[in-house]
Amino acid sequence: MRRPVGIKQVAETAGVSITTVSHALNGKGRLPEATRQHVRQIAEQLGYSPNATARNLAGGRTGLIGLAVAQTLEGRFAVSDFAYYSQLMSSATTAAIDHGYALVLASGEEARAWRNIRLDGVIIVDPVRSDPLCREFLAQRVPIVTTGRIPDGTDGCWVDNDHRAGTRSILDHLAARGAERIALLGSPLVTSYATDVRDAYDGWCSEHMQEPIVVEARDDLTEGSGFEATVKLLRRRRPPDAVYATLDRLALGALLAAQARDLSVPRELLVAGCTDSDAGKWARPSLTALALNPEEIGRAALAMMIGLIEGSGPQPENVLVPTRILPRGSTRRRVLKGRGHAGIATASG
Repeated sequence: MRRPVGIKQVAETAGVSITTVSHALNGKGRLPEATRQHVRQIAEQLGYSPNATARNLAGGRTGLIGLAVAQTLEGRFAVSDFAYYSQLMSSATTAAIDHGYALVLASGEEARAWRNIRLDGVIIVDPVRSDPLCREFLAQRVPIVTTGRIPDGTDGCWVDNDHRAGTRSILDHLAARGAERIALLGSPLVTSYATDVRDAYDGWCSEHMQEPIVVEARDDLTEGSGFEATVKLLRRRRPPDAVYATLDRLALGALLAAQARDLSVPRELLVAGCTDSDAGKWARPSLTALALNPEEIGRAALAMMIGLIEGSGPQPENVLVPTRILPRGSTRRRVLKGRGHAGIATASG
């Protein structure tokens, strides 16, 4: 078998010192740009790949970064059942490998279990109030990056969406399609995300003189909990004509509840969900979604963590990842001349 090319061979072929090769490939030192390019070209020709493990050990690091999705005692759920988390983890894992690190994925249910492994840093997804994971790693003085802010207001490094702006945009989308009584099907207010959505919804309702219609789903956040919560909404004396759910699985449950009560979506009820998934695309009708770009969140969180681990400068700036609406069949309704339900019709196409 062919032996891997080492840094010494690159140095000999390029006619420079090993230190020069190291500086050229790592972007360090004061080298002429021509020398830096020459060394990189030789390294590429020889097929040289830096030994990330050796580099990390030389820097006193393990090369391991933890990633966990926060959980509450009241509401355990399987992370793999949510497309958002799977997409975020996949992109963060790929980005970690590209930077010479390995991502350790583990449950967020038991903070003490993380004491068995030494980590260079940890990414905590959707931290909850009084999060035991945050307390554990703060006590260990392990660098922390969160996706979503720590709800109790603790300063830290985070990547997030502007959920207030995103919520207002999807509510405007529903109103533009004729909705006059938009309900919020939300999750428990234990994350910054859930709180931001609720605050934005309440503010939007106040500005548009709509009475807030809010129902909170069970902690498991499944289609079943979305179904039960929507049934409660539809049994109201004046039921909503649109539902915005804070997770795609809750929104899919809302679609099932509408079907169970023989309500046509979107003609009689508009439904939209936060986060996109294949299940939402395949639903009938297909589900309008507020896309959160979890792949970009994962990459940005990993890049921020690398900056904390390897950087010697100031704390990285927090990152807001933009959202966008993906309009589909569940809100395909347009307003004709005149306001109110008499002026609403199903859109063609």
